[in-house]
Amino acid sequence: MILALMNKLTIEEQRKLLKEELIKKINDNDLDTIVMGVLINIVERAIIGKQKYNTDLDRDDISLKNWIKNALEEQFDNSLYLYKAGKMLND
Repeated sequence: MILALMNKLTIEEQRKLLKEELIKKINDNDLDTIVMGVLINIVERAIIGKQKYNTDLDRDDISLKNWIKNALEEQFDNSLYLYKAGKMLND
């Protein structure tokens, strides 16, 4: 429901609304440690990315084709890391 409103809002309004909604959902639910750990890691990665690249994912200077290319490259890297980890477990 909240996502339907997003296109009508500025980026700053979206950020405020999403932050409020996230805090409300976290406070209203007893989330497990895995979910909370993932949320914390996502936020930390976003902070590191903003500090490192001085921008965030609200940017509009990257084409859809390049977003997909970037995501694929990340998945290729993930595959390599998982393969290496599996190999280490089996050695």
